[in-house]
Amino acid sequence: MIDIQLYIDQNEFDSATRSYSKVDLFKGESITLISSIQNIKDFSKIFSDYSRTFKIPANDTNNKLFKHFYNPDVVGFNGATKKLAKIYMNYMPFREGYIYLKSTEMKNNKASSYTIIFYGGLIKLREAMKEEKLTALVASLDSTIQNFVYDEATVKTGFTTGLHSNAIIYPLITSEKRLYYDSASTSPNYDGNLYSGTTDTDRGLRYTDLKPAIKVTKVLEAIESKYGISFTGFFDTTPLTNLYLWLSREGGEIINYNPTDGIPNKKTIDELTTTSPVDSELTIVNDTWTITQEAGSLVSFAGTRFESELSITITAGNYDKVFLRCIDTRTGDVVAEKSFSGDNETISLIANPDFQHLKPKIGEARTYTLKWEVEAFGSNIAFSSNLTLRKKIFNETVKSQLYNAFSNSAFTSSTANSQGLENHFPDMKVVDFLSGLFKMFNLTAYVKEPLASIPVIEVQTLDDYYADAVNNQSKGTIDIVDFVDIESHEIEVARPFSSVSFEYEKTDTILMTAHEATHNKVFGNTIYNTPKDYDDLGVEYKVELPFSHLKYERLFDIGETATSENSNLTYIQWGYAAGGEFTHEDATTEKNVPTGNYRPKDIKPLLFYGINQTITGGKNINWISGTEDALTTYWRPSNSNEEGTSTVPPTNNLNFDSEFDEWQLKVYKDTNSDLVATDNSLFGKYYINYISGAYNKNKRMFKYKCFLPAKILTRYKLNDQIKIQDRVFHINSIKTNLNTGATELELLNLIPELDTII
Repeated sequence: MIDIQLYIDQNEFDSATRSYSKVDLFKGESITLISSIQNIKDFSKIFSDYSRTFKIPANDTNNKLFKHFYNPDVVGFNGATKKLAKIYMNYMPFREGYIYLKSTEMKNNKASSYTIIFYGGLIKLREAMKEEKLTALVASLDSTIQNFVYDEATVKTGFTTGLHSNAIIYPLITSEKRLYYDSASTSPNYDGNLYSGTTDTDRGLRYTDLKPAIKVTKVLEAIESKYGISFTGFFDTTPLTNLYLWLSREGGEIINYNPTDGIPNKKTIDELTTTSPVDSELTIVNDTWTITQEAGSLVSFAGTRFESELSITITAGNYDKVFLRCIDTRTGDVVAEKSFSGDNETISLIANPDFQHLKPKIGEARTYTLKWEVEAFGSNIAFSSNLTLRKKIFNETVKSQLYNAFSNSAFTSSTANSQGLENHFPDMKVVDFLSGLFKMFNLTAYVKEPLASIPVIEVQTLDDYYADAVNNQSKGTIDIVDFVDIESHEIEVARPFSSVSFEYEKTDTILMTAHEATHNKVFGNTIYNTPKDYDDLGVEYKVELPFSHLKYERLFDIGETATSENSNLTYIQWGYAAGGEFTHEDATTEKNVPTGNYRPKDIKPLLFYGINQTITGGKNINWISGTEDALTTYWRPSNSNEEGTSTVPPTNNLNFDSEFDEWQLKVYKDTNSDLVATDNSLFGKYYINYISGAYNKNKRMFKYKCFLPAKILTRYKLNDQIKIQDRVFHINSIKTNLNTGATELELLNLIPELDTII
């Protein structure tokens, strides 16, 4: 028998200190943990390392620990929150994770036992994100990119060079105007002709044709900040360096978004200054106020409390409605809000975080990081503003501090003329966004131990995860032959599906539908079919990404006669989020030139690589905004992360299949004779080893039963290779009774000609 010890931290999860107490367990209680990260039965799922529900006695020790949770009249243990916990085996560290108190079983009106759930570290991700959408991340983004000005000058800079160190760009993707290049200006010379050889101010690219995009790494940083986690590993590598998310909340141009709601103009209250001595508790740092409210009680919220009062005076603007908000940037929650409409006026917003809907939990303190903003619907507004911070004790003000906004000691005017990024993020859950990235690159994640107050989540491709086993305590291989009944085990075929397909969301834009009609396949998708010598067993399995996918077009100058192959090729590549029927409209008094476009499509969230492209050869982009301007640089959308050459493919691309490269105008070879990927497709780079290995005719699933000692159970990792006699395996899943060491193993045999054996 193995002696099991369970320790639970008594402090709050985000506390800087730890205080573990030993929990009494039932004697003979069977504690079983099931561990699996990448299971051959479900290729696309990333599993929590382990989970288990079990009971513990409601004795004096545990009642003290859980503070008589069963009695609602006793203020004590908060069953709604998790606690850090550790499992030891024979006093050797086995696993770290989180404990949730589920229930108390009562017998004869007395507590008999507690039911608790022990989770692996990845529960932190699922539990924190829940149903929240990408818009909830905006307050956790860098303050410089939370809002943006949508005007000609700003968009032009974002299109040619990028904004905020390329955190925000405007790629050449249009949602309505059809672009082409015709130096002969052939009739009908539509408004989408990018030819810049004349002083045409009616044809070309306007700023309203474009929408912004945000670097994916910035979204991941916001996830880290909002949910109190830290990613390390794959998210810091080249495949994500210039990967962007297109900020398109609906089809069509931004200026034509839903006219009922519209896109409001926003201004963050910034450049806050004060002339009086600053009190440490009422200090603004980087236009942000960080305060900690004292714990509440069942009786009242009396004691030390803080509040802010934002005052504005509108000096110009024919607005429909104006909102004042105080926002907690740690969570993105609105602490206080006030709206008004009418004539120019002065209005104030008082925010008492503890008395709003974000009241601190009973018995707990809460920290807020506050910012303030003004939002106007109907038009821009000009306004002056100041901010007063107060400290109160039993509702009496004991300290106050006055700040003036916009870097002036007196009331000074600013303009609400920017737009909040939350109005432009696509409609998508945060967990779906992360899941999509994991499926795209075949990633595996685990939480590093010991667990920190800010958990560190290691993210690796599956291939790298297995290769990293050499750094384990075991050095990568554990021989368990002495503990296995080798004469009694099961062997199954490893192939669970007839085929595995990899698919993006259906994207019915003009180039995507044309490609499917011509080639009888969806651009970017692929399917792995079973080898011919396998019978068609099982069903098709789909790895479905929650993203749209576009085929891009590198433009030819259709007005120039080619003197050699591709001699009339331009350095302009664009994306088109439109489809359906083509519509021609003649020039009118309102529009000086004819238009020829397809209908805008409201596509699913789009990921693409952004490449800052320099145009050579003189075929520039005609930028129009009152005057024409021939642009020689722009942000090119691409399915590849770099240009590549005629013989060497880009190091990364977003197609699962070996597809036509839109920039190089060629198809790179898929694999060589040794099945080594040479096209760097998603399948060839991240999936081929695992899936082709699973379908190898020599691959088997071995099922063993054994009794593993504590010295093995406390040091194995799921990427370790298991050795039994002359065979070496990967772990598919492992189920262990921690009390007895009785273990059920599902193992996949490694094939020397195919797999790397450590």
